[in-house]
Amino acid sequence: MLDAVAARRALGRRMLRCPDCGGALRPWGRARSRTVRDLGGRLLTVRPDRARCTACRATHVVLDAALLPGRAYTVQFVGKALVGAARGRGHRPLAAELGAPEGTVRGWLRRARRSAHQLWTVGVQAVVALDPAALPTLDRPDPLASAVEALIAAALAAGRRLGGEHHGLWPRIAVLTRGRLLAMAPPG
Repeated sequence: MLDAVAARRALGRRMLRCPDCGGALRPWGRARSRTVRDLGGRLLTVRPDRARCTACRATHVVLDAALLPGRAYTVQFVGKALVGAARGRGHRPLAAELGAPEGTVRGWLRRARRSAHQLWTVGVQAVVALDPAALPTLDRPDPLASAVEALIAAALAAGRRLGGEHHGLWPRIAVLTRGRLLAMAPPG
């Protein structure tokens, strides 16, 4: 869900499902506070909700769509780096432009490149389901560029079809990738 308030309401009504077993999630307190960096050097302090599965008893943190699990940067911040890399820029100039450590940006780009085909697949499947006319048609030599283009097309199609344009492009991409933009599961 894009909206943290709507997610909290859905969690309270046990409408959210466990990603492990599909059981209903119920509220289970709050996670620890964390500070994440956004574009423009802004720091955001967030304290997400926790949930517990009524079936398998596993606990989960329910993150806002603007956040990625285990990352100290917003999805907008990471997205800007991915777009820059898709345009052929390296990790050093991107890190300097964003004000992030070179190793951090290099790690993001490596992870995204490693799962570029899976990211592309998610994007293309979403575009086909939401607005087939918006399917990217250019053949890009760089798999990451193809993946970023497909994800952006999918996020735009989702915004047009389902609403939520005010939430921003990268939070919609985070929802489409189920929060796993930099950690897609290996195939098979």
